[in-house]
Amino acid sequence: MRHPRVLLALLAGVSFLSASACGGEADVAGTPPLRVDLIDAALDAVENETGEGTTYFEVNATPLVVNVFVAVEGTSVVQYIYDGETLNGPSTPVTAEGITFVRGVLDLRADRVLDDVLAELPESTPLMFVITGAGTGTAALRTEYRMLMRSSKGGELAVMVDGDGAIIGTDAE
Repeated sequence: MRHPRVLLALLAGVSFLSASACGGEADVAGTPPLRVDLIDAALDAVENETGEGTTYFEVNATPLVVNVFVAVEGTSVVQYIYDGETLNGPSTPVTAEGITFVRGVLDLRADRVLDDVLAELPESTPLMFVITGAGTGTAALRTEYRMLMRSSKGGELAVMVDGDGAIIGTDAE
């Protein structure tokens, strides 16, 4: 079995590259550089398809879409892509393992979660905002939030934040 983070990063990367090729940062004034404002609507759309009790491996926001990776049959994952109007998916299931989470453990303030990182790194480009489950076992009791940034000086940086956007730490790549 593949590690879920590798698989999910691969799937998310394909979605991100597709979105980047279509125009990069959002053009509408007031639209965040990463579509965290669409996360709740994306989860609503997915749950309309899958029903209550949906478990997630990952949710991420790119400049144009939200990718939602849903656990199915316990050991597989499918991807949905939400662009603010249309939900595409599910993808063909692929094998995955790792920590999953339910929507009830999210404590995200989408209206401000990007603010501190963007203020601290004004010359860096935001690439993706990622939500994953955290803890031990297979079902998370909390979630972790990371903002992937590309430095204007080269390299990439993952900035860990809490649900309000306060910076917790970094992980240079």
